[in-house]
Amino acid sequence: MNTFPFPSEPTEKQNAIEGAIGRWLLVGIPVILIGHLLGALALVAALMSANFNILSWVE
Repeated sequence: MNTFPFPSEPTEKQNAIEGAIGRWLLVGIPVILIGHLLGALALVAALMSANFNILSWVE
């Protein structure tokens, strides 16, 4: 016998929280990853312009 007083449908607050989480997953995470990638490429470009031998690190 189930006596828990849970509503059958999610509340507006729950929908808002799920929407915010979905927004972070769809928008926030790719933007953060692309930003880190561009930052790493900028760092490599700065080191290469300062004549660091970065290609020897890869070998």
